Amino acid sequence: MRNAAAEPVHVEAVVLGFRWVGAPAAGLRFLKHGWQSWSATGSRELDDVGEPPFASGPWLRGLHCAVGAPPADRQGWHESDLLSVVGPSAGGAACLAGVLEGGVAFGVVYLRRDEGGVRVEVELRLEVPLAPGAALAPERVRVALGDDAVRLLERHAEEHGRAAGARTAAPFQAGWCSWYHFFHDVTEEALLRNLDALARHRAEIPIDLVQLDDGYQRAIGDWLETNEKFPRDLAPVAAAIRDAGFRAGLWSAPFCAVRESRLFSERPAWLLRRDGEPALGLFHPMWTPDARVYVLDTSQEDVIAHLVRTHAAIGALGFGYQKLDFLWVVAAQADAADPSFTRAQRLRRGLEAVRAGAGADAFLLGCGCPLGPAVGVVDGMRIGPDVAPHWFPHSEPRIPGIEQTLPSTRSAIRSVYARAFQHRRLWLNDPDCLMARTSDTQLAACEVESLASAIAVTGGMTLFSDDFGALSDVDRARVRDVIRVAREVDAAGAHGTARALGLLAGELPFGAVARTADGAAVVALLNAGEVWQRVEADAGPLGARFAGLGEPSAVASAPAALEGDVLAAELAPHASALVRLHRDPRLAVFCDFDGTFARQDVGSTIARTWLPERRAALWKRFERGEIGAWDYSVELLDGFRLDEAELDAFLRTVELDPGAAELVAWCESHGVPFRVLSDGFDRNLDRLQQLTGVRFAYDANRLWIERGAWRIAPGAPDPACTCRTGVCKRSRIAAFRAAHPAARVVHVGDGRVSDLCGALAADVVFAKHTLAEELATRGLAFEPFADLRDVIDGLERLLAASA
Repeated sequence: MRNAAAEPVHVEAVVLGFRWVGAPAAGLRFLKHGWQSWSATGSRELDDVGEPPFASGPWLRGLHCAVGAPPADRQGWHESDLLSVVGPSAGGAACLAGVLEGGVAFGVVYLRRDEGGVRVEVELRLEVPLAPGAALAPERVRVALGDDAVRLLERHAEEHGRAAGARTAAPFQAGWCSWYHFFHDVTEEALLRNLDALARHRAEIPIDLVQLDDGYQRAIGDWLETNEKFPRDLAPVAAAIRDAGFRAGLWSAPFCAVRESRLFSERPAWLLRRDGEPALGLFHPMWTPDARVYVLDTSQEDVIAHLVRTHAAIGALGFGYQKLDFLWVVAAQADAADPSFTRAQRLRRGLEAVRAGAGADAFLLGCGCPLGPAVGVVDGMRIGPDVAPHWFPHSEPRIPGIEQTLPSTRSAIRSVYARAFQHRRLWLNDPDCLMARTSDTQLAACEVESLASAIAVTGGMTLFSDDFGALSDVDRARVRDVIRVAREVDAAGAHGTARALGLLAGELPFGAVARTADGAAVVALLNAGEVWQRVEADAGPLGARFAGLGEPSAVASAPAALEGDVLAAELAPHASALVRLHRDPRLAVFCDFDGTFARQDVGSTIARTWLPERRAALWKRFERGEIGAWDYSVELLDGFRLDEAELDAFLRTVELDPGAAELVAWCESHGVPFRVLSDGFDRNLDRLQQLTGVRFAYDANRLWIERGAWRIAPGAPDPACTCRTGVCKRSRIAAFRAAHPAARVVHVGDGRVSDLCGALAADVVFAKHTLAEELATRGLAFEPFADLRDVIDGLERLLAASA
C-alpha cells in the first residue's frame, strides 16, 4: 500500500470482505478468539444481536481487544481478534478467516448472518499516518473452507508459523514456579526451601526448570534490583538454582514502570503519552500505592537499547528462561514519539529488543501478550487467563465486561482447550501452572483434577506452583503423572496433536483428544456445568480402532467406559475423566540413537575428546567383564566437568542420519509408533532436537549439572538383562509388546553393546556395524542398511505385507 498523493494520509485500517454462501441456515456458532493471552476465547452463537456492548469504557476494553472503541458501523457484527472459524454447532462445513500477523497490523475479524450465508470482514488495524510516497505492507489475510473446524485452525496455524518463522523447537518444558502459592510474598528463603525439596525429589518429579515470579523486584521497571525479601540480589539466586541442577527462570514485565522506579524518575521521556501526560497502561494496586502503571515507548531508540541491555544483563546473571508479562500495554492506544509505528510494530519491536538482549538460545515466554506479533520471537506463550485457587472469577470487585478474563481455573481451562491448535505450530503452549494441592485452596478435588487433565491432554508446558513440602503423596503423584502424560503427548508429532472436543458446541469445549507417541490416544472429558452430566465422545473419528482402556493415572479419578465407539463418563459438576485408549498398530519402530539416528556416537565422542585416558582404562575393565555398560558410564561421566558452552559447541557439530527426519515423518504419516531408545542422555537429546528441528519420542538416561559437574541417573534399567545398560532396550520393547500384542516390532541399531538385547526382542531387525556382525555370528536374520532411507524402504515392504 503506497500513498501516491502529495499530502499525508491517515490510514485507520485496510478491510477485506467476503460472503460465505451455502452456510447452514441454523445452529451456527463461531470461535471468538481473544486479542491477548488473557482475553476470553471460546465459541458463541452467531446470532443477529452481534457483539454485546461493553459497559466499562474503551480504555478497559482495549486491555483485551485490539479495538477499544468499535466503530459505530460495527453494531450488529460479532468480533474476533486474529482469526475466527464459523460453522454449525454439531460440526460439518466451516469457514475460517484469519490474518497471518507478523508485527505490522492487528487483524480483527467481523462476522454477521447475511441472507443466504455469513458476511465476513477482516480489518487490518494500522492507525498511522502515511507520508507522501511512503509504503506499508500489511500482512496477508487467509480464508479457508472445510468440513472440520479444528483442522482448519490447525492448518491456518501451520501456515502462520511458517510465514512468521515460529520458534517451536524448544524441548518440552517441565518446571516449578513460585507464583501460585507465594504470590507477591515470595522470599528467597521460600524459594531456596522449595529448591532443596525439588532437588531431593528429582527422581520422582522430573523437572528441569525453577522460575522465580513477581515479588523479588525493588520496583516495577527496575528488574536488576531486588527488595528486602531477596537480600543477596539476583545473581546468588540464579547460581543456587543452577548449582542444584535446574535451569533458572525469572519473571519481568519489560514494558512497565511505576513512579517509585528509577526508570520512571530518571527517564520520564521514555514513556508513551496520552494528551501530553504519561499514558496509563494498567491499574495494579499490589505494585504501587497509587496503582498506576506506565508504559515504555518502543518507538524510541533509547528505549530499545535499554531493553537490550536489561535482558542481556538478566541472561548474564544465569537466567536462561525469561517470562515476559503484561506485554499488551505497549500495544495499547497511546501517543508514541514516532507516530509512524503501528501499535503492532511497537510490540514486535519491543519483543525483538528483548530477544536481542536475551540471546537466540534463551527461552522467552510471552504472557498477557497480543498473540500475532509475537510469533517468531517467543518460544512459549500463555494461551489463557491466569489459573487461580478458585473455579469461578471472584465476584468482587465486579468490573462489567471483563469477568471471563479474570483469574479463574474455569476460564483458564476454556482457553487451554480452545487454543490447543496453536501448540508447536506458533510456539509451545503455556496453559499456566498446575496447582496440584488439595489443601490451602478453594478448588474442590475434582476441579484440581480438571485443571490437571486439561494440562496433561494438551501436551503443553507443564509447570506446577505449590509449596512442595506441603503436597501430599497423592498431590505429588498427580504432578508426576501430569508431566508424564503431557510429555508423551508433546512427543507424538512435529505439531501438537491435541484437538478440542466440541469446539463450536458450546462456550467451553467438553474436553480434548490427543495422540501419544506409542500410537494410543489420551482423552479428557469435562463437565463444566453445574449438575451431574453424562459426557460422551465418539471414538470412531479419532482415527483408529481402540482395543480398550489403559491403566488409570493419578491425574483424574472419575471413571469412564468405552461402549463400542463411544467413550462416556458420568461426571460431577466441574469434574473430568482422563483416559488412555489403547490400540494395536500393525507396526512399531524402535531406533538406536548414537551411530544410527545420528551419524556420530555422541557419548563415545565426548569420552574420546575430553576423557581419553579414563575412557581407555575403563574400557579395558568393561571388555574384561569387570563392569557393565551403566557402571562404565557412571565411573566415566558422573562428576565430569565440561563447560556448558563447550558442550553446546560440540552438539552443534552432531549430524543426524540423512534419513532421520524422513523416517520420523514417514512413521507419523502412516500411524506407526516411533521411539528412540538411547543409552545416552536426555539433556543432549533435547538439545539436539532443538538444533536440528527433528522431534521424536525417546527413552534415555537422565543428565543434570550440579555445581558445574555432571550428575547422571539410569533411565530404564533392567537388572535381569545381560545388557547392564541404563536403558534396557529389551525391557522397553517388552513393555510395549505387552500393551500392543498384535504389533510387529522393528528395531534399528548399529552396536552390540546396547542394541543386541533390543534386537533379540524384536520381530524384525535392521542392523549395521557391530550389531550386524554379532547377529551374523549368531546366525540370526536381519535387514542390512546403510542409512535410514534404506530402513524406510524396508518399512514400506513390511507395512504392505501386513495389510
